[in-house]
Amino acid sequence: SPKYVYYFGGKKAEGKAEGEEIGIVKGKIEVIVNGFDQGVAISLLANITSMTENQVIAILKQHGRSL
Repeated sequence: SPKYVYYFGGKKAEGKAEGEEIGIVKGKIEVIVNGFDQGVAISLLANITSMTENQVIAILKQHGRSL
């Protein structure tokens, strides 16, 4: 977020913030894929990852899961 970048200043902080954001997204994808494989409902996966059901479905399809 811009406030984070401004607070820490410069491109280095911007890169760090971007890296953290990528890590968060990868973590959500892992939760979605592993949860789905364990039988967790798409609606619950959407809720716990703060994503929409359509986003969860798209991620599952991108990772070779058939719905």
